[in-house]
Amino acid sequence: MEEKNLIHQFQKGDKSAFDKLVHRHQEWVRLFILKTVGHKEDAEDIAQDVFVKSYFGLSKFRMESEFNTWLYRIVINHINNYFRKKKLLSWFSHDLQESNTPEPTAIEENQVSELLQHIRKLPRIQRNVMVLRTYQDLPFKEIGNVLSISENSAKVSFHKAKVNLKKFARG
Repeated sequence: MEEKNLIHQFQKGDKSAFDKLVHRHQEWVRLFILKTVGHKEDAEDIAQDVFVKSYFGLSKFRMESEFNTWLYRIVINHINNYFRKKKLLSWFSHDLQESNTPEPTAIEENQVSELLQHIRKLPRIQRNVMVLRTYQDLPFKEIGNVLSISENSAKVSFHKAKVNLKKFARG
């Protein structure tokens, strides 16, 4: 069943249509949040908050954007709120034990740690663009839609983030 049909069904009062939407999107939402915040319990709480917010907001959804784009905005806003509340700035921490990559060496861990320190220095928009492009492999047009900026601004922010990371790495 197409997402727009599910949304229309929900807006007409069929609450089971929302369950179907959650089922379609819950895995990527949870994984995205987990990769971003790095704490499983916090990620689960944030994901739950995202779906509660989307439940109450879906009745007002006007189909002006794709459902995924709308949901990404909610996810990004909740993640930003999490970091604001917790005063955490690390966007790229992830659980290496759960990944299929081999255990990093001490040198690699130092490099990752240094990169994370540099990423923390990036302005919020640049961090958001980096996380959506790097972890979600979203095209710049969709990144622009998610962050309410133009496609060109998303490209420029990504480029500036790379330039800034190079500057930070040089000292």
